[in-house]
Amino acid sequence: MSSENKFGLLRRVLRAIGLSQQAADDAVNFILDLLGGEGKGDDSTRSPEFPYHLRDQFLSPAELSFFEVLRTVVGNRVVLCTKVGLSDVFWVKQDDASKFRIYTNKIDRKHVDFLLCNPLTMRPLVGIELDDKSHQRQDRQERDAFVDQVFKAARLPLLHVPAKRGYVVAELAEQLAPYLGTTSETPKPVTIPAKAATLPAPAQQIAQSPRCPKCGGEMVLRTAKSGANAGNRFWGCSNYPDCRSMLPYQ
Repeated sequence: MSSENKFGLLRRVLRAIGLSQQAADDAVNFILDLLGGEGKGDDSTRSPEFPYHLRDQFLSPAELSFFEVLRTVVGNRVVLCTKVGLSDVFWVKQDDASKFRIYTNKIDRKHVDFLLCNPLTMRPLVGIELDDKSHQRQDRQERDAFVDQVFKAARLPLLHVPAKRGYVVAELAEQLAPYLGTTSETPKPVTIPAKAATLPAPAQQIAQSPRCPKCGGEMVLRTAKSGANAGNRFWGCSNYPDCRSMLPYQ
């Protein structure tokens, strides 16, 4: 029987005795780590291998889109970290050596999608999980339930945000307000004094440009080059072509 079939059988056995898919994978990976290097000859005669490559994308397109919206919401009030390992955030007491290893292994190889930290102390304030369709699988739901309990035990808030094509900035700001010590009230419109009319045109555009209703990015004043509205000006999202939102210019 090949090694792959043996470990596939081991995974099925572990699942049969009640372990989740994630726990079974962790157990098999732990065994593979222990057996690593056996039967490969004398280590002293082999050159060390470094089979590592840079990932094409550190953040998926969905994560990157949400990251830009999140950055618009929090500004410089917090430090925004991505894909932080749980073992870097939480620790286990070493009162019992066996329990220490067991519970440390439980959070090993798991991460939280986004972590918002105090900019002065870097103390975590709240974690955010971006839930796409994969979180509907049973193994992912079991994993999410475990991570929720870890955050709860450590008294660190964790928010679940469904992944979607567009986000309402005001709604996300309202969700985060209790954890950032801010208010979710909508800012009052700023009235530009009469003397502002003497400013150069670019300065007026920056002061008056609205925010994109879809992604929260800054809108840029553009002129239609073709079609029925050729020559007319309009507000276009600065994140074009990722976001094609437009607003009329008055």
